[in-house]
Amino acid sequence: MVGGREDRVAGVSGSPLTRRGVLRAGGAGGLACVLGAGALAGCDLDPGSSSKPATVPPPDPDQDILDAARRELQGLLERLPASGATASLAACHRQQLDALQGEPPTTVRHRRLTPAQITARERRAADRFGHWALTAQNGDLARVLASVCAGIRMQPSPEHAS
Repeated sequence: MVGGREDRVAGVSGSPLTRRGVLRAGGAGGLACVLGAGALAGCDLDPGSSSKPATVPPPDPDQDILDAARRELQGLLERLPASGATASLAACHRQQLDALQGEPPTTVRHRRLTPAQITARERRAADRFGHWALTAQNGDLARVLASVCAGIRMQPSPEHAS
């Protein structure tokens, strides 16, 4: 009340409100806005911009290369007999697969490859390992892949071992 009378302010709906009522409502509304803004400040409404660390670690960028390298060695081992001229080559691939923490194949295909087919597959595998070594982001993995490539290339060709 100012000077014994209340100043009336026209409200939105046309009903008269007192100035004190408007100020109180504005103060309460302002407080609600501040509290609301403070409460929303802790909320992240955009799921793509989370400030909390992800609960799931990001995928390893070299995982595809590692999986392909393991499959390559497993595929080579599936077609190599563990005896005869290719025994040392099969043993070498088992050690390489072990270095990549891969599991040896559980089945061996019975269709034998000719020495020329084995040589072609080994050369292709060495080329793949060389490429993977160059594209791997992890230095340790790149070194292991390069070592596998060199190990394959150093093995005597089954064509000449017969």
